[in-house]
Amino acid sequence: MTTGDLRRSSPAPGVLQLDLARPEVHNAITLGLQRELDAALAEAADDPDVRVVLLAGEGTAAFSAGYDLKELRAMTADACVLSLLERDELLWRYFTFPKPTVAAVQGMAYGAGTLLAVCSDLRVGGPATRITVTAAKYGGANLTWVLDHLIGAGLARDLLMTSRAVTGEEAHRMGLVSRYAADGDVLGAALEAAGEIAAQPPESMREIKTLLLDGPGRDLRSRYDRENVASRTTLRPRPVEETFGSYFGRRAR
Repeated sequence: MTTGDLRRSSPAPGVLQLDLARPEVHNAITLGLQRELDAALAEAADDPDVRVVLLAGEGTAAFSAGYDLKELRAMTADACVLSLLERDELLWRYFTFPKPTVAAVQGMAYGAGTLLAVCSDLRVGGPATRITVTAAKYGGANLTWVLDHLIGAGLARDLLMTSRAVTGEEAHRMGLVSRYAADGDVLGAALEAAGEIAAQPPESMREIKTLLLDGPGRDLRSRYDRENVASRTTLRPRPVEETFGSYFGRRAR
């Protein structure tokens, strides 16, 4: 199903695929498209059939080239500022979305495309992937709050201060890309990862993501205790026979 510039599909059980569908402009993100994405995520959050969201760009050239600069140029200065403030909140809602997210970073990811990729739980790249944090080129700053947690302080400074593009292979080596599709089938590898996540108990996935999001800044003992409390209460361990049914079934044979 396509609504505006966002295409929705269900390529596997439990997987909702959302495609940024503006390939003629390298999937540049208008404010309308970002609002569509936000609305789709809000629906998915309440849909028990959706266990993981796979975000991709239509075509092979780009995941997303970033915000639509022609749209921004047509705005007044005040309208531009207001749109960027709204986008800050939309991006935060994507980052804190309660279900796992996987980004299929096929082709280029610049600007806001990189923001969406980095704010996904898993990122899949390949030989044609090119990722750039472009903000410094334009006198700005992006991802200073999260990139060092993903790839370490030294590499984060490198990417943020130089705005250089990194290939999918280099991005994988530094941890910016979670999985690398050497054969170039980025979407296929991303779908495989999404399927693996969708096969897990959804309540566990939700709790793991919550614990990870709430972890930074807390001491290790606090994080340890929070995990144990969640495991013994929210997740409510099932009887051993039920939890490890497949194991006991094999042993019985």
